[in-house]
Amino acid sequence: MKNIVLIGMMGCGKTTISQLLGEKLKREVIDIDQYLIEKHGCSISDMMSISEDHFRDLEQEACLELSKKEGVIISTGGGVIKRQENIDALKKNGIIIYLDRPIQNILTDIDTQSRPLLKDGPEKLYQLDKERRQLYMNACDIHIINDQSLEMIVNLIISKVG
Repeated sequence: MKNIVLIGMMGCGKTTISQLLGEKLKREVIDIDQYLIEKHGCSISDMMSISEDHFRDLEQEACLELSKKEGVIISTGGGVIKRQENIDALKKNGIIIYLDRPIQNILTDIDTQSRPLLKDGPEKLYQLDKERRQLYMNACDIHIINDQSLEMIVNLIISKVG
């Protein structure tokens, strides 16, 4: 059974939607950021404070480990697409779904102060979207605009992954 892998910008709904999918499909859910926190015993902010490269190395290691699982739902961090090795690993046994949430919707939903990459303000989100949108599009098997109810998005994903 293939993994379902959710990618997209921070705040696009990956964590919430992965949990709802897990409940509905009776599958294990793994949030890569949470996995890293538990494995390394420190926060994402702490990992990033060493350097972004340090964090990306740990994230890549996690992608390689988690891609070996079967039938799980994986919620990735927003920057997972910055390294092609991550996508290659996750695609081996997974269907990659890009949750594309309009930036203005994300800004009304999240606390930008709690996100290390957004400490400089909300305009950073627009910049990240501009930098990453094509990477998300290139990486995904399924592209879903997340601008409907959670239930509708979850049902849409289930209908597309079979």
